[in-house]
Amino acid sequence: MELVAGSLIMVVGATLQASVGYGLALAVVPLLALINPDFIPGPMLFASLFLALIMSFRGWSAIDRGQLIHAFIGLVLGTGAGAAGLMFIAPQNLPKLFGIFILIAVALSMSGIHIPLSKGSLMAAGTLSGVMGTMVGIHGPPMALLYQREPGDTIRGTLALFFVAGYAIALGALFSIRLFAAHELILGLGLAPGVVAGYVVSRFVAGYLDRGFWLRAAILTVATLSALALLFKS
Repeated sequence: MELVAGSLIMVVGATLQASVGYGLALAVVPLLALINPDFIPGPMLFASLFLALIMSFRGWSAIDRGQLIHAFIGLVLGTGAGAAGLMFIAPQNLPKLFGIFILIAVALSMSGIHIPLSKGSLMAAGTLSGVMGTMVGIHGPPMALLYQREPGDTIRGTLALFFVAGYAIALGALFSIRLFAAHELILGLGLAPGVVAGYVVSRFVAGYLDRGFWLRAAILTVATLSALALLFKS
């Protein structure tokens, strides 16, 4: 029954991520933890990796892979910096700090200030994503905010390929410290049907979001909710 409930929760998270481009962890982590703490983080990350692979394959033609390499470099650097930072920075202060950063970025976006895609901005967003993902478990907002004005297929495909790298690095780290093994793999496979169902549903939702301002509004909304979740995290 726990796997059925967890898979149903993944339907919601996968629909959100495959429609907007990110937001799965925000939607599913609190609920999965209530059902069975063993779902977090390994099995959830494995199911999320499965979704990211599907999305990146589907959106492959819309991804500028040469451009994204700079974000990958930043992701690796940020992941290392985040891991090192955990040894020196009080972890209880981090969620609120990153929450404030995200809210500032959302406010700047709504003010009309536009940060163009460039090698520097991609590396900076990738680095910040790596730091945040390592320290507080949320990778998406920096990259999503940078790509918010791009076409829907480009946003979803690009973020998906970026998340493939992020999730794979996280799972590798968990494996290295024996927190992702056969038990977690089985649980992750149990969550996979919900990911597939959510992806199918998202194909209908994405069509509506791609009309006009709706997708950008959804990106800013999810970023704001991510920031609030961090600010009020106990």
